[in-house]
Amino acid sequence: MNVLNTYNEFDTNNFDLNVDHYGAEICDKNYSFGPTVRDNYVLHFIVDGKGTFKIDGTTTELKTGDMFILPKGKVTFYQADSKHPWTYLWVGFSGSKAESILNKTQLLEHYFCHSTLNSKILDQLVKLTQFRDQKLDDITELQLIAELYKLLAFLIEAFPSKAMSDSSILIQNYIKQAKKIIHTQYGNPLKISEIAKKLNLNRSYLYKIFKEETGYSLKDYLIQIRMEKSADLLTSTTFHISEIANAVGFPDALAFSKAFKKHFGQSPSNYRKALKK
Repeated sequence: MNVLNTYNEFDTNNFDLNVDHYGAEICDKNYSFGPTVRDNYVLHFIVDGKGTFKIDGTTTELKTGDMFILPKGKVTFYQADSKHPWTYLWVGFSGSKAESILNKTQLLEHYFCHSTLNSKILDQLVKLTQFRDQKLDDITELQLIAELYKLLAFLIEAFPSKAMSDSSILIQNYIKQAKKIIHTQYGNPLKISEIAKKLNLNRSYLYKIFKEETGYSLKDYLIQIRMEKSADLLTSTTFHISEIANAVGFPDALAFSKAFKKHFGQSPSNYRKALKK
């Protein structure tokens, strides 16, 4: 891989995940950085050569195809080899979602991973580092963040954390499917037992995992979605209350009005009137 020394830095902090800087470097022999502590996360992918990486008192030798991360708030030190110094690409990122996303990978367990040059991760990192405009407009910034999300998705796929074990992924898939059923069929007289049947799951088991993962029971989540949709219809349409009730899965206007008042503290009619004042 042909790599030129590059560096791009962005002064942005507008989103829950932000690209702070990225680049590529062909290091000199014994070139080192640190010890230092960072206030963001910096992912490195070694595309040639080798070197050492030290964190938490442990020194690890890394080579072509390996990755390592400089985690936020940790003292790190890394140094190029004296004979075959490394060349690497890197991206630094921050934001409220950064740690939770990285926790889904092995990178915050060991701070390095053994990959290969023939990986989607490297391809995506190269694509990300092709952005050259340091004065980002809103559209370009969102495109850049989208490329970062894709990179992190490939990391999770290739190096899932212990928490993202097969059973955990399976549970997440059940939750995702249950939510999809609710979001697409809330307008029908949907029963919780029907959701469990569609997923071929015991109703009690589905209730347990859904509650643990979302904080809602399936019934409460269904009601929440129906109330949100009905409030949107009251706001954006002139539909009659009975029509809205039918549209969000209630058998009649009375049952809908009782549920709406319990949820919002006022009747659908009063809710609509209040919006017009």
